[in-house]
Amino acid sequence: MRHDRATEEIRELAALYALGSLTQHEARSFELHMQEGCPVCEEEFRKFEHIVAEIGFAVEEAETPDYIRELLLARAEREPQAPSNTAAARKIEPEPPPRIFSSATFAKPVKPKSGSGKSPIFAWILSAIFAALAILAGYQWKLVRDANTQLQAKASASLADVGDLQKQLSANNGKAGDLEHILAALAKPGTRIARLTGQPGVPSAPGAMIWDTEQKRCLLFGFFAPAPEGKAYQLWFVTPTARVSAGLVKNDPEGHAFITVPVPGDATDAAAVLVTLEPDNGSQIPTMPFYALGRFN
Repeated sequence: MRHDRATEEIRELAALYALGSLTQHEARSFELHMQEGCPVCEEEFRKFEHIVAEIGFAVEEAETPDYIRELLLARAEREPQAPSNTAAARKIEPEPPPRIFSSATFAKPVKPKSGSGKSPIFAWILSAIFAALAILAGYQWKLVRDANTQLQAKASASLADVGDLQKQLSANNGKAGDLEHILAALAKPGTRIARLTGQPGVPSAPGAMIWDTEQKRCLLFGFFAPAPEGKAYQLWFVTPTARVSAGLVKNDPEGHAFITVPVPGDATDAAAVLVTLEPDNGSQIPTMPFYALGRFN
């Protein structure tokens, strides 16, 4: 694509190409672009090529101090002249003394003459180089920032996975602990068991209750569907003369319940247990229909 005018990007690219600072691929692409016939890019390159060629002449050549010439002449006079049989026939002219540069000559910086016009050009070249370096540094910074963002996302995902695994482990540990409680209660002598049977519209076997007569407490476990808004499940002991409340049944959001309740003093002769759906603050007497009912063995 040919350009109709020179932009900052074109000038920067031409300057870096003239300085030899482009990569092999970038330099080849720029050469092919100029070969295709883009007068704007070729003209910018010629300008910078001329500037780069003059950088070596930005400092003027230093003249040899007068005392060096005097030292060389004095040394030449002290050198012995080689005898020659034909000295009378012809005059032997001495060879010019070699040009000697002292370390002081190279060490002494020479300032360019004011008004030469080369120092501003050299400063512009340096500014172009620094601009290219700044662009490269910005690109590298963006790469590092993107890499850090990806690493942070991976770390966050890993932490989320670890959290899920911890929750699953805690749930499994809780289930294992519940099973140990059930097995321990079943192993005791005199333990009574009531298998809960669901009423119409309720699962056929929502749970069971294990009565530890030695410790005078019951272990209730099973599945109870989430109660409607403003309602709660309530547990009752059924004796020959009354129905004694044992409190509300707390289940998790998934409907699982695993609670231990003390046996009320007036319910030691209970023959059955039932679960009802009551207001969320409980009730004094069970409300029909019953949710589940079970008889102790």
